[in-house]
Amino acid sequence: MGNLSLRQQAYAQILDWIESGDFPKGSVTSEVQLSKMLDMSRTPIRAALQQLELEGYVRIASKHGILILDSSSQRVSDLLEIIASMVLFSVSGSWKSKQDEIGDLSNNRLEAYQLLITTRQDDLNELIVFEYELLQRFIMLCNNSEMTKSFQSAVSRLFWNRNYRRWQAPYAGQTSIQVDKLIRSASSDLATFQEALFDYLHTLKLTWL
Repeated sequence: MGNLSLRQQAYAQILDWIESGDFPKGSVTSEVQLSKMLDMSRTPIRAALQQLELEGYVRIASKHGILILDSSSQRVSDLLEIIASMVLFSVSGSWKSKQDEIGDLSNNRLEAYQLLITTRQDDLNELIVFEYELLQRFIMLCNNSEMTKSFQSAVSRLFWNRNYRRWQAPYAGQTSIQVDKLIRSASSDLATFQEALFDYLHTLKLTWL
């Protein structure tokens, strides 16, 4: 892992295990177990766990070990609303100064989306990656690196790459239409974009695991 400190190495590896499902949501581990798995002392592991606790991935219970947090409905709702708020803030703030760029983004993403739907509509992984990249591109319009990092953190905490129910029956048709409308609305007007974004957000909340 290059020149990363032991704490950073522990953090990166534990987070990877959580995101990949190697540590399932609701499961319990311990500093001792992690120390053996990572072949390092408990000090950097404890520091990494404290950071993961602050970010909402785990809960440290001294007598019960390290609990891998499940995504409660309220927590999911809050994180999805944060993402939608960042998208709306970025697009709204860029509307007048970057109208051409927003229009180009809309046209480019619409073309890519139509190709994806036509040729790989059953590839759920490709669809959720497309959504992720679309939302990230909207957020990056404001050139705010901290907001982009916050988006990436929220997506990670939501286990975005493992939630694809919206692309399965009976929601797939509705989701497909809403993503299409969201892309098109970016070249329309802010009110239309906001309405399309909130409709899409509603479906995400409804289908998230």
